Amino acid sequence: MIFWSYVLGAPLLVAGSIWLLLKKFYPWILEDVAYITAFGALLGKFKKLKSSNTSFYNILQIQAKKIGDQKFVLFEDQVWTYKYMLDWTNKCGRALRSEGLKSGDRFGMFMLNEPAYGAIWVGSMALGVVPAFINTNLRAKSLLHCIDVAEMKLLIVGNDPTLLEAVNHIKEDLQERKVTVYVYGEQTDDYESFYNLVDKQTNDDIPSDWRGNWGFTDPICYIYTSGTTGLPKAVKVSSQKCFLITNALALLKPSSSDIVYTSLPLYHTSASILGFCGTLVCGCTMVIRKKFSASQFWPDCRKYNVTIIQYIGETMRYVCKQPTTADDRKHKVRAIVGNGLRPDVWRTFLDRYGENIHVMEFYTATEANVGFMNFHNKFGCLGTMSPLWKKLTNGVLVKYNSEADELVRDKNGRAIVADANEPGLLVGKIDKTVALCEYKGKKALSEKKILHDIFKDGDRYFNTGDLFMCDENYHVYFRDRVGDTYRWKGENVSTNEVSDIVVQGPGIKEANVYGVEIPGSEGRAGMAAVVLEAGELDCQGLYDYVCDNLPSYARPCFVRVKDCFELTGTLKQRKVLLREEGFNLEIVDDKIYFLDICKKRYVLLTPEMQDGIKDGTIRV
Repeated sequence: MIFWSYVLGAPLLVAGSIWLLLKKFYPWILEDVAYITAFGALLGKFKKLKSSNTSFYNILQIQAKKIGDQKFVLFEDQVWTYKYMLDWTNKCGRALRSEGLKSGDRFGMFMLNEPAYGAIWVGSMALGVVPAFINTNLRAKSLLHCIDVAEMKLLIVGNDPTLLEAVNHIKEDLQERKVTVYVYGEQTDDYESFYNLVDKQTNDDIPSDWRGNWGFTDPICYIYTSGTTGLPKAVKVSSQKCFLITNALALLKPSSSDIVYTSLPLYHTSASILGFCGTLVCGCTMVIRKKFSASQFWPDCRKYNVTIIQYIGETMRYVCKQPTTADDRKHKVRAIVGNGLRPDVWRTFLDRYGENIHVMEFYTATEANVGFMNFHNKFGCLGTMSPLWKKLTNGVLVKYNSEADELVRDKNGRAIVADANEPGLLVGKIDKTVALCEYKGKKALSEKKILHDIFKDGDRYFNTGDLFMCDENYHVYFRDRVGDTYRWKGENVSTNEVSDIVVQGPGIKEANVYGVEIPGSEGRAGMAAVVLEAGELDCQGLYDYVCDNLPSYARPCFVRVKDCFELTGTLKQRKVLLREEGFNLEIVDDKIYFLDICKKRYVLLTPEMQDGIKDGTIRV
């Protein structure tokens, strides 16, 4: 008996000792195991989809057959079931084909949120035709640039008057390029109705051979990103990339009874891929809104019995700024999923709307090959970079000199891994298993985002342009953006693009654009330091000019007038000090002007106005 007790008890004793040692020296092991197990299960499903070359059109067919009567998309008073979405998707695909579009061709979508956005997109997937999702805030030069980059044959415009006006402004340019324009709505004097064209089609499933050889790694849409320099770039987004992004929603384990709410624009990755495609894959319901409204945010959630909310940090800040009500905790929301949530807003949100709400904060970029996910609902963090997780991922934080805007290298010219609690640049290793979503166009556009030979000869890493900090418990926190991009009102803004436009404004000789922090605001507000040709700043003229040529989020909120610019040794304009000084009148002797949206002009900034901007009483 003693012998058998020893035989059976010894292994248990050893296992128990090993477990205690692991808990002592690797206390986060349970978190790692839970995350890797959950993520591994999703990757297993992903591999099956990849091996069978499954598209989201195929997924929609499966869901329509299995849960056809279930609500898929809710929009205003419209209810689109999975079956109805498939029927309209088939009609949309056939309408595109009737216009001569075939596998590999491209067209543009310039529409506000509505269910048909998804139907047109998935219909195009069935053909192997690639839509370009155009930001509805773009105008003039930037809008035309996006149309040119995609080399599109057809443009579908939403029936919103502002969108039609924007297209009319470049009508002659489109005619020169032989781009056919349709309006999704009633026919106008200028454009035929795409809706009417769709309505004439049959709803029969689209034959698989219409897609040709278009496969899992080929693009199913172009999503534009500011990148770090120049005009918007079109990122080629494949089915492979989309299925991976849907994991951010799938990790919340949605059931058929879950209802996902998004008021984010469908031309962005978050709403279109994580929201729409994620909902489709998980077989739940999605609520979309034409445009974000802070005042209607919670009324919408109550009206539709929302359980999961999609966000970007800026939207949550606006929501938390709304007046408190007795109904603040009267909702069914169990989780929110998104990125860019500042810790102060995060805390306010939980305190006000419910401490038990799971915050699935994540980080990635449309073209990136690396990301994080706050699977364990740790306050303020984006995910983990534990030793075990590092073995399974391709992300590394390396030391970075923000002043010189370059990597810190050792005596051998190699990058140095950032220490715990030290901000570092996130880079993602590029290899056969982890590729990039390239920009459409010249290869040099994608190469600009790649770092070479940073740890050994021949290696290649994607430069995210973002600084993070990993603490002693391996939790990762966002710190800042580097280089020539800042984020404002949920949009990435290229400083070079804005500078190129501002410098052509009335009386402007030189321009240097950068982002500055405003207390309580997400991201950075745009600020332009300018050198004038002569005289004083044309406040009204510059205001009118930036409104005509830049989307609202890219217009400089502040303009600082300088006599000249300080240059680096390589003749680059210095902006680190300008960024640090911001619009602080206590340390800046130059005149600073503020974009007053009420007066619709730039006005001279005063100390009183500066205080109002900082405490939030003056709207920026």
